[in-house]
Amino acid sequence: PCSACVTSWHTISTLRAHANGMMEPATRMPRSGIINDDKDEKDNDSLAVPIIDLYGNNHHELARSVAEACSTIGFFQVTNHGIPQDLIARYREQSKAFFALPHEEKLKLKRNQSNARGYFDDELTKQRRDWKEAFDFGISKSRSWVVGENDASIEQQCLDGFNQFPSEEILPEFRAVVTEYFDACAA
Repeated sequence: PCSACVTSWHTISTLRAHANGMMEPATRMPRSGIINDDKDEKDNDSLAVPIIDLYGNNHHELARSVAEACSTIGFFQVTNHGIPQDLIARYREQSKAFFALPHEEKLKLKRNQSNARGYFDDELTKQRRDWKEAFDFGISKSRSWVVGENDASIEQQCLDGFNQFPSEEILPEFRAVVTEYFDACAA
């Protein structure tokens, strides 16, 4: 896949994880999806979260590590990625602010059959509704984040649709911060 697709996936996944408070340093993952903190560690049915260090790995080893993590656990934690901690903190703050909005406000940005970008809380996995909210966005067709209020213009639409960001009146820093983070991931 192209770097924009990979970055889009990473950004989307990170927004989801941030919304669910999962971006603290991770060391284990429960098989059931629930960690029971009342149990002893030895009784907790968990697996190690793979950590992929981008520093010094050759491309073949890195690709093998990512493929293994994706095919066994389904996700991984990346270290030495080069994204400044202050940007990660601002991104996390904006992610939390977005998902803290009233449900009605988020529904104004809901994705639909003709636009796969935006807010959603109704995804199914194995015909069962997931317990998550997500906000999907990506680089526009023009490859520019500097667009007018109408992201739906034909010049901005990609195969999966167009971006729907909250207005600056609702979240003044959201668009600027998440697009800066997206660009840092793509660098």
